[in-house]
Amino acid sequence: MLYGRMARQLTLLAALCVLLALPGPASALDVGVTEDEGNTNPEFVYATLQDLGMTTNVMSIRWNPLDPLALPANFADIRNAASVAAARGVGVILATYQDRSTGITDTPNAPAVFAEWLTKVAQECPLCARKVIVLNEPNLQFFFRPTFDAGCRAASPAAYARVLAAAYDALKAVDETIRVYGLGLSPRGNDNCLAVSNVSMSPVTFLSELGKAYRAMGRALPLMDGLSFHPYPNSNADGPATGYRWPNAGVPNLDRVKQAFHDAFAGTTQPVIGVAARAASGRRSLQPITVAIDELGWQVATDSWPGYTETENVPTVTEEQQAAWYADVIRRYACDPSVESLNFFHLRDEADRRRFQSGLIRLDGSTRPAYDAVKAAIAEASTCAGRLVRWTPARGVIGAKAVWPAARRLPRGPAVLRFQITAEERASYRAQLVALARPAEGKKLANVRGPLAAAAGEIRAYFRPFVTFRGRLEPGAYVVRIRVSAALNPARTTTLTSRPFVVR
Repeated sequence: MLYGRMARQLTLLAALCVLLALPGPASALDVGVTEDEGNTNPEFVYATLQDLGMTTNVMSIRWNPLDPLALPANFADIRNAASVAAARGVGVILATYQDRSTGITDTPNAPAVFAEWLTKVAQECPLCARKVIVLNEPNLQFFFRPTFDAGCRAASPAAYARVLAAAYDALKAVDETIRVYGLGLSPRGNDNCLAVSNVSMSPVTFLSELGKAYRAMGRALPLMDGLSFHPYPNSNADGPATGYRWPNAGVPNLDRVKQAFHDAFAGTTQPVIGVAARAASGRRSLQPITVAIDELGWQVATDSWPGYTETENVPTVTEEQQAAWYADVIRRYACDPSVESLNFFHLRDEADRRRFQSGLIRLDGSTRPAYDAVKAAIAEASTCAGRLVRWTPARGVIGAKAVWPAARRLPRGPAVLRFQITAEERASYRAQLVALARPAEGKKLANVRGPLAAAAGEIRAYFRPFVTFRGRLEPGAYVVRIRVSAALNPARTTTLTSRPFVVR
């Protein structure tokens, strides 16, 4: 008996030692590039990716609305590249583009026609279509028009939802294991239908409108298996620790995208990011979807290297800085279980300086410091070296705060109470001046006698509007209570209550 107990204790101790000796949480992050050179030079590209330890490549394919069912002229090259990639252990993500920004909106019955074209692509090249991104950055008018209608109401989200739904159904009909990714979301937008240029929608606003469109469809199936996102910096000189203000989002603002997605789709049959949920029917579990970071890069100076043309149009960084930032984002996303892949744009520079010189390899084929830095970071990223990201959706308004008056005592008679409120997202508020009942002996001022005055209004993200109460105050104790509601999800609320103040 004693021997058996000791044996069990030793077994438990040995198991504990094994657990303590294990490395940190395993990373499921696939790292790769977004590079079309693989279509024309596949052996070089995929051998290089294999050397780097990379496991994915995003390659583009274009849909021509003028000949909507025709495969592109380079389809044979795409199909050959997918075969070479598979032989090298590299998975392909196929990013679809339309030749004209109005291609979808100008084509009769566009969702069905585009879906039929995708079906043909998937049938003709199964290796190409294991993972498919449906169109690119539809929150930008540059890629998807019209963005807004004549009344300045959002138009692109609903149009895109119909295309994405048709594409999802068509690809799943070919092979239900095909993973369908939505959006290829741009990190920035101005939400201004009257903008002189770059009419666009911010990622948070676009997701909100996409969710409304999905709910209005009454659809029983999801729209996507994953979200494609492009967290480019606002300025090329900004590192990965520098993000955007709401409602835009960059590398360090992925929680903002997750929250916007959750606000848009929670409670529907579209799974959300990073959080397991129940379907609306309550009959089955919805597993979280994941995020594919399929475009990200920083451009470097190329003045001392031959072959480049035109003039640079962004502030560049040093090659050493680029290398450090690339390694940083690998380590960052290796600790986020909701991020499935990270693809740098590009492997090799483009010659035209008006485009991207962000590669691990210069135009002449020589490697940058980023090459070895990325290779080392990939080798280290088999486990999370830092703190594992454990995100949960917010229940309240992000960053909701109040600045209360400093005075705790006010004279009897006419009075002006003035205070500020703020939030890190767009919100609305309703404020009340509340009189407290006289407390019983030893009790706190907790009983509400009733609101004496009220005010309501809107809060722009990061601004601090003043709220003012004017009136005659009788002797007693009072508090100000503010209920703040998130504009894009009014179910998220925060209540702020001042400390009691006394009128003599």
